[in-house]
Amino acid sequence: MPGNKSVFNDALKKANGYAWDNDWARAVAEYRRALAEYPDDTNTHTSLAHALEAAGQLEGALHEARIASKLIPHDPVPLTRVAVLQEKLNRASEAASTYLAVAEIHAAHKAMGKATEAWQKVAALEPDRTDVRQKLADAYQLGAHNSLAAKEFMALARNYQKRGDAAKALAAAQKAQALDPQSSLARDLLAALGRGEVIQDSRARADVADTGSTPVDAAEQTALSRLAETLLEERPAGSKADAETIQGATGLSEPDVHALIARAVDAQTHHRVGEAIEAYRDLIAAGVARPEVKFNLGLLYSETMRYDEAISFLTATADDSNYALASHFELGKCFRALGKTDQALEHFLQVTQIVDLSSVQREQADELISVYQGLAETYAAKGDRDKAESFSRSLEEFLSGRGWEDKVREVRLQLQALREEGEQVSLAELIEVSESASVLEALALAKDYLRRGKLNAAHEECMRAIELAPNYFPAHVRLAEILVKENKPEAAKAKYQTLAELSAIRGDLPRAETYYRRLIRLFPNNVTDRSKLIDLLTKQGRTDSALEEYLELGNEYARDGQFAKAAERFSEGMRLATRAGITSAPANQLRQQLANARAQQGDLKAALAVYQEIARETPGDERARVLVIDLEFRLEQTAAGLRDLEELLTYFRAQGANQKIGGVLEGLAKSYSREPALRALLAQHYLTTGNPAKAIVELDALGEMQLNAGQKPAAAATIRQIIALNPPQVDGYKKVLAQIGE
Repeated sequence: MPGNKSVFNDALKKANGYAWDNDWARAVAEYRRALAEYPDDTNTHTSLAHALEAAGQLEGALHEARIASKLIPHDPVPLTRVAVLQEKLNRASEAASTYLAVAEIHAAHKAMGKATEAWQKVAALEPDRTDVRQKLADAYQLGAHNSLAAKEFMALARNYQKRGDAAKALAAAQKAQALDPQSSLARDLLAALGRGEVIQDSRARADVADTGSTPVDAAEQTALSRLAETLLEERPAGSKADAETIQGATGLSEPDVHALIARAVDAQTHHRVGEAIEAYRDLIAAGVARPEVKFNLGLLYSETMRYDEAISFLTATADDSNYALASHFELGKCFRALGKTDQALEHFLQVTQIVDLSSVQREQADELISVYQGLAETYAAKGDRDKAESFSRSLEEFLSGRGWEDKVREVRLQLQALREEGEQVSLAELIEVSESASVLEALALAKDYLRRGKLNAAHEECMRAIELAPNYFPAHVRLAEILVKENKPEAAKAKYQTLAELSAIRGDLPRAETYYRRLIRLFPNNVTDRSKLIDLLTKQGRTDSALEEYLELGNEYARDGQFAKAAERFSEGMRLATRAGITSAPANQLRQQLANARAQQGDLKAALAVYQEIARETPGDERARVLVIDLEFRLEQTAAGLRDLEELLTYFRAQGANQKIGGVLEGLAKSYSREPALRALLAQHYLTTGNPAKAIVELDALGEMQLNAGQKPAAAATIRQIIALNPPQVDGYKKVLAQIGE
């Protein structure tokens, strides 16, 4: 029978609260109370496993993780948790078998990056397994990571040799050399096998040392190699000019400089730190300012905890493309050691930004830089030492070990899957998530379920990600998308509003803007959130964008018939434009719309004032000038209307725009048909453009108005104009003229 849902929810709520406070004993008790109601709830078993692990009860945690993995046997996440716990309990063989099962699930889902990671775990636990080494080699080959594939084939060769299978060992070594022809290790291994020599374990581990395990190690090897190359450079015998140049620049002879470099490189390579520092200091004192010298000296100072001196030299190499990544990484560690949290976080963020930007498309780089700028502002001046410690530890772990570049590429591919409608997710944000692999896996599954229309399953996976990482924004964004698909608009709206407000509080204004724009796209009539977006844009100094939103907001009110509110928003936008000195298209449109709104309110004088301002500032705005004239006639300011009309007609005549003249005069004569001056102007236009028939119609109407007004002389003059045009009814016009007696 189903359990009591209210008891279940109450227990979970309390358990999560205790877990948040690290009160693991109470959290465990509440999770067990929840499971008493719903024993097959996978998420609760997973949470209980985490709580037990945090409480140091590894056996109990392993038991719960196994239950969770059995409830969802095709999900690799709980099974990975089982493997991790088995490792912690020193059950290497069991852990290897579990990781192998995890890898097979990932491979079945075509998630080869995750599968490879699991196979690496197996290989580390059981190095002599040829089946796993072969899988790794194949996976690396498929991904075009030839150097990594070559290393796996070398490991295979050694394993086969241990088994006495010389033919397979030789074949594996040949594949290694074919994949990485430049590898001296592969050549040496192949030669040794060809001679029938047994490769010792120390030789077998050489490939591990072949590549630095962190970016700092790799940069150090680069620096040492470049310094060593200096000693191997050949110069023409007796090149006196070169020697004199070196001596003049450094105060030392060329042989002396080379001797110091050789001493420094040898001492650093063999870890004689004090001697290496002394040699590098002598080079610096002599004026040898090569980045390799500064970088290596900075590293050695850091190693000997002389952090201030290390910072000085590493800062000097932080802008060098060869050493930027490693310099920022080491600078972060130095500042952290000195307790300077803000500076440490700044450099660690630089590390992730450099790594991140190296793995995205060019068109995404600006967006990603904006994300990092937001993160930097968020962390600025927080003085949170625990935050710095946690972030730096996570970063060191992420960038340690062989193949970290491949790990970055794999993670970036997974993050790319989370990139929705222009939102960028940074590597730095992911590194802060303790269960990042599980979170990414859950979100990937949620996306897949969403694509297939399995909304309940998508919702569950998303909630699992949020449970693992409550503060990871992409998980909440995915949930909002699911809520929209589930036809829960109010819940989706609340979720996006929370995300936007939290982003703004954290100082991540670009991301807050993204969420507000999604809200507006989903709910176009949402004037409150559009107002908040305007505030956000104004704070960023993006006035043109803010003006566009003022325009949309005012138009939204106008469409609802709320012309007073529309006018208020248009006025606010205009004031912002005036303060910023902006006269762009949105600013002009705001004034146009303000005048329209005033007219719709019936405040014709206010509308006229706005249009007159537009016409003065932009004489080429013909529409504004016509509307000024129209409003002047409506307000019975006839003299002003005729004056402005004559100015506009003169403007059109200068352009030869007879068609525009006709259009304006016809429109005004139709709207204000009892205005004689308009009839006269229209008749004159028709005569000028060779259309006497239409001119006669207008003159006839004009003469009638003049007669009705008792203006006999004016009426007689008009009729004489008509008679001069010799219309078909000319006798009738002559008779009328005779009757007038003028």
